[in-house]
Amino acid sequence: MTLDPANPLITPCGGHDSDRRIFALSDPHLSIDGTKPMHVFGPAWDNHAERLRRAWTESVRPGDIVLVPGDISWAMRLADAVTDLEWLAALPGEKVLLRGNHDYWWQSLKKMEALAIPSLHYIQNNHLVLGDVAIGGSRMWDFPGIFWRFVSNRDNPAVAPEKRDQAKADREEDSEKIRVRELERLRLSLSGLPRDAGFFRVAMLHYPPIGEDGRPTVITSVIDEFDIDLCVFGHVHALLPGDPPGADIVIGRTRYVLAASDNLGHKPLRVR
Repeated sequence: MTLDPANPLITPCGGHDSDRRIFALSDPHLSIDGTKPMHVFGPAWDNHAERLRRAWTESVRPGDIVLVPGDISWAMRLADAVTDLEWLAALPGEKVLLRGNHDYWWQSLKKMEALAIPSLHYIQNNHLVLGDVAIGGSRMWDFPGIFWRFVSNRDNPAVAPEKRDQAKADREEDSEKIRVRELERLRLSLSGLPRDAGFFRVAMLHYPPIGEDGRPTVITSVIDEFDIDLCVFGHVHALLPGDPPGADIVIGRTRYVLAASDNLGHKPLRVR
């Protein structure tokens, strides 16, 4: 494939396209400084950062791409999230990050890119091309009819008061307006993806676009408009035993994969 180096949306990525693999892992909920430990949510989260680091290092090569669709760090401010972001950056591969509902530290795209942390890329009302992989997406929101059964977890006692205030503000905002806004942001991002046959097109979402029944939704209808090959998402934790069809299914031409870290045993999932 010949790429135009003058195109600012085309970013070199180590290795040949045919050798480059794609992994996904969402919701790592990092707190490397230990201020907000995840073990309060149960044994599945015991020592999870070290388990993730070890599995990631064993699985991912420097030229690979890892999709991380949200809930990346427990930090409240961008300056406090840098430790977690640098920890993530030190792992192999090019990481593509999307904001989750708990990423209150996430600022404007300009501020995120100004961090200039190597190997980290950000999706926020934009799109990105890494070699033959074209990536867009949006955070999304809860949509009617999208349902998952999961193990109930108790609240994290380490949640800061300002985070609880933000969560309250989110709940008070009109949900339907958020849904309309997020669908438009998704369209905006995906509309920039190249439609050439040589590209592998990816949509990243934080909230799930489908439920465990695996049926099409208003979100999948938008994704259908843009010939997306793969959609990865997170947000859904601690699924009940079994293999819900919505965790990895195909609707139309698009494969939909739930990649929440605890459901993967904190090991990046190869998706191409």
